Amino acid sequence: MNIQNDPKAQKTALLVTCAAILQMAESFFPQPVPGIKLGLANMITIVALVDLGFMSALEIAVLRTIVSSLLLGTFLTPTFVLSFASAITSSITMGAAYAILSKMKTPILSLIGISILGAVVHNMTQISLVYLLIIKHTGVFMLLPWLGISGVIMGWVTGVIASKVCEKLEEGGDTAYKGYEILLLKNENSDTNFNKRYISGESFLHNIRPELKIAAVAIMAITIFALNNIYAYAVILCLILIISMTAGISFFNIFGGVKKMSTFILFSFAIPVFFNTSGNVLYTLGPIKITQAGISIGSLFAFRLILLMLSTDLMIRTTKSENLLKGIEAILKPFEFMGISSGRTSSIIMTSWMSVPEFWDKAMVLVKKYTKEEKKGLTSAILIVSAVIVSLYRQTEI
Repeated sequence: MNIQNDPKAQKTALLVTCAAILQMAESFFPQPVPGIKLGLANMITIVALVDLGFMSALEIAVLRTIVSSLLLGTFLTPTFVLSFASAITSSITMGAAYAILSKMKTPILSLIGISILGAVVHNMTQISLVYLLIIKHTGVFMLLPWLGISGVIMGWVTGVIASKVCEKLEEGGDTAYKGYEILLLKNENSDTNFNKRYISGESFLHNIRPELKIAAVAIMAITIFALNNIYAYAVILCLILIISMTAGISFFNIFGGVKKMSTFILFSFAIPVFFNTSGNVLYTLGPIKITQAGISIGSLFAFRLILLMLSTDLMIRTTKSENLLKGIEAILKPFEFMGISSGRTSSIIMTSWMSVPEFWDKAMVLVKKYTKEEKKGLTSAILIVSAVIVSLYRQTEI
């Protein structure tokens, strides 16, 4: 489906681009404690909620997790699952809160309050999924105070910026330039394969239909969670390595993606090691007892994450970006009875994906411009970020 004749779909695609850029930019910041993030992409969700309504805001929130994961090479990894699920729950929460407050004569919460609510729900969703799917150890809930506090702080910052953006958009003003037509013209003749981790080849794995690869990775993930056995994991690792070698992908290449999750992997290992008290005690450090069972459980959790990452990385290494999108479209087709347009959705993802380089360059120019004009400090930083987002948002106007 071509979305050139659908202005709303065009705007949605470019707003997904803006949100994906913010999510990608956030990934470059150090994350000392897993789960504590700035939540920059939520600003676009909040602004879209006010400007376009709930369904558009939810669509943008969901699709930006897909686009950013495809560009970062984390599609279908545990981090993608956490981001995807929390984007849905936080967007629904903020949408419901905004709908209720809009009907009140005197709203009890502002956009800042709605943002804080969304950030807290976002963090609670992630910690719950980490416990249910990845690290099945109650020690993960030791992060609850950190996640609660960070949710309030980051939600406040996001809410302040989103409020300023909405104020600026209401004031109006000339758009810097009509970005969509320029981007579309440039991208029609450009290489659509933005998957920089793709390694070309003619192996059987390269030639498998993309929807089958996506399904295989999903089945692999379900199998890994179901087995929950380190010996079975060793067999799966050998299988992945054999498939990788037959596809012409080196051992070094498939482990490249694991580096991106090194902090998460170490965290998944450390939680049971430091908070599991059952079994033979191997070492005592004050109140902390390191047990044999804790090390075994930690190793199992870390091994699980490595396998999930390797299977996903192997798919990304052997699949062109445009083929991945075709695979997503094929998988979405059975759900069209629910009102989901597979063609429209895949076209929005592709348009957003292709627009990222242009918007990224534009964002960097704007950041440099506003940084020179403003002084250092939190207030100036908020003004700079809000000015950049306003500029990018206005470029989505058709």
